[in-house]
Amino acid sequence: MVRRKSGLETGIDSEQDPAAGRHGSSDDCSELWKAFGPAVAIALTGFAVAWMYMAPAPPKEITIAAGHRDGAYYRFCTQYATRLARNGITLNIRETNGSVENYDLLISDDDVDIAIVQGGTAPSLTSDSTLETVACLYPEPLWIFCRGDSVLSDIRELRGLRVAVGPQGSGTRCMSEQVLRASGLSAASRSFYPDSRTGFDAAVALRRGELDAAFFVTSADSGYIEELIRSPAVNLVSLKRQAAYAQLFPWMLSLTLAQGVVDLQTDLPSRDIKMIAPAANLVASTDLHEAFIPLFLKAAQEVHSGGGLFVRPGDFPNVRLSEHPLNASAAEYFKHGPSLFDRYLPFWVSSLISRTRILLVPMLTLLIPLVRLTPPIYRWRIRSRIYRWYEVLRRIDQQLSDQNTSRSVMIYRTELERIEKELQAIDVPLSYMEEFYNLRMHLKLVSRRINEQHLKRAA
Repeated sequence: MVRRKSGLETGIDSEQDPAAGRHGSSDDCSELWKAFGPAVAIALTGFAVAWMYMAPAPPKEITIAAGHRDGAYYRFCTQYATRLARNGITLNIRETNGSVENYDLLISDDDVDIAIVQGGTAPSLTSDSTLETVACLYPEPLWIFCRGDSVLSDIRELRGLRVAVGPQGSGTRCMSEQVLRASGLSAASRSFYPDSRTGFDAAVALRRGELDAAFFVTSADSGYIEELIRSPAVNLVSLKRQAAYAQLFPWMLSLTLAQGVVDLQTDLPSRDIKMIAPAANLVASTDLHEAFIPLFLKAAQEVHSGGGLFVRPGDFPNVRLSEHPLNASAAEYFKHGPSLFDRYLPFWVSSLISRTRILLVPMLTLLIPLVRLTPPIYRWRIRSRIYRWYEVLRRIDQQLSDQNTSRSVMIYRTELERIEKELQAIDVPLSYMEEFYNLRMHLKLVSRRINEQHLKRAA
């Protein structure tokens, strides 16, 4: 800017000259940008490089493997879908035959990244590096019903009977075969006669007498389970060796259906029923975007934390019966709860902040030293416009002190006039005007010495 003269020199107050004030402000901003601009440019370059290594944004659609359309898994998945839709995520539900098929899809189908599976149904060849546990959702009791008046208490008593064990690929089939095999029964040796019906169809067949017994692995709120408990034609098996099964299979719980808990008025069941139960697990492949883990856990807590016949409110979801390595984000969630961003920000905003945390490292690494360095640079740029003239004044002052110099006083005056003209064109922010006017004062001091030197020579 063209430096305006002080009020003493011109008689004009700076407040009466708004144009001059705006001009000075513009120059201040220009100098700030020249000083801080390189630091900002370097930081943005580091930001751009780090951006290339940032995790991609989560997709807007994912697919979950469930089970039969009339089963509990499918019903719970629809509840998850409703909750994920609130955050703009479409959850596609894949209908399957059950847990075994769900595992196959998790391993072989790139479109399926998460599934509800039954404990104990994981393929033996599954690598720990390909699947992770997100949560254990709720216990799924093994309900064993048989026809007749006799009360069974041992699975070995099913020998020679027609038993519904569920279709191939289902969790019921997988668990039934493990329990039967551990008890010394196998279809291959005709120890029993397997039937592939399950769910409502198996319940109807059992009441009609088409089956002697049936295995069901399902939650306690399945409608056909209560119908079977109330049916006088069938009995619920109470396993006297329930503790042995729970110890042999670490993914299994030992449960008791208390006498009268289904209906206190009619005393159903009429005795305590000892049962075993795997847990329904939410399992994901390592390809699932980490941003979805808090969403699924929040949905699972809303759906499953209310408790039931076998568990108290808040007991589930948990991670106590997981068969796979626990997902790192899920472990953090269970330990500390949802993050601050997940609590108070929309999903997409929280996801963006979580993904951009990697950018903070290069930005802070570059920006902190640069910001500390730029104020001295800014001060040096401003003061250099003023202090460089002191070298000229010092040289003139030294020559004036030299008695042997033959230089003309007019030359000094001409040089000082040139300095005065150039000073009028210097851009100096208001905060540095003290140094500027000190220079003007020293300039007058040297000018006065020149006049004194001229008078001495004239005398």
